[in-house]
Amino acid sequence: MKKIFFAAVFAGALLGFTSCGNREMVTDPEMETVIDSIKETQSGQTTEETTAGTEETSEVPTQTEPTEGQSEIQGSEWVQFTTEDHEGSSDPEDKTRSYTYYYPTVTVTIPGNETVQMKIQKELDEYVDSFVEGIENGEFGTLYEDMPVYEQSYEDLTFRVIRADDKVISLSWGLEGYDQGAHGWYTLYYMNYYTQTGERITFDSLGSGFRDKALELVTAKAAEMQAKEDCFFNDYEKSIKLVVLDGTEDLNAIYQEIYGPDIAGTDNGPADPTFYITEDGFVFESGQYVLQSYAVGIVDFEIPAADFGDDLTADIF
Repeated sequence: MKKIFFAAVFAGALLGFTSCGNREMVTDPEMETVIDSIKETQSGQTTEETTAGTEETSEVPTQTEPTEGQSEIQGSEWVQFTTEDHEGSSDPEDKTRSYTYYYPTVTVTIPGNETVQMKIQKELDEYVDSFVEGIENGEFGTLYEDMPVYEQSYEDLTFRVIRADDKVISLSWGLEGYDQGAHGWYTLYYMNYYTQTGERITFDSLGSGFRDKALELVTAKAAEMQAKEDCFFNDYEKSIKLVVLDGTEDLNAIYQEIYGPDIAGTDNGPADPTFYITEDGFVFESGQYVLQSYAVGIVDFEIPAADFGDDLTADIF
């Protein structure tokens, strides 16, 4: 499904992962396909072959309703997630829009805890539904008069279980897409839960001093990376708060503090969590354009749990 054209556009961002962050490899299978395409191009693929590959994948599919594909099980003995692949496309009879999309439906199973299972299932379903509705009811893939179409618009949603045990459930959604223009996008959204209660994990629940300690640790690691690699914008320090978010923050207040009221506006909505939890600690994410340019890609700040000391009081490790 991936295109050589888009792979070339993404090359700069992907190469940045290894020099300015902890992501020495991209774990998302969709992005791995992009990397494979880049390697094929760099290993001597001719211009004729590249053009042929682009033309082949640019055909408008005849499928207009989502179709079901293979399923997969992720998780552990405490929590399991079963995913089933779906894909769809715009109506080939509609000459005003052209796009394809892919997404998984996810079913969670938590033996002996149906209440938490239903709570998390509801949030998983709502997230997938919002993705599909946004594609079908928005303006994605709109074809404008005299607009050159370099590549068919597409948006792909992927799902990954980072941690799932008797204490913590940490999940990520990857959103990759392209809708004409100079380049596409790749963003990540995280869901972190306490397994026993199904409650979202917030910084306050991890410890009264956790947020301040996280800001301190991320700031120190960013300064170290900047000194070695010059990864970030010159004024990146003022945006560090945007790397340490648990989803409870008011983005209006943060943006106005960073950028001022004239630029920030007042319609930014709630924040999305920018962290996930592994078996060893926490990883905080600087998304595209937060601390660094698009070409650098997504930068991770990996902090071992032990570094938080007494500021981490929740028993999750």
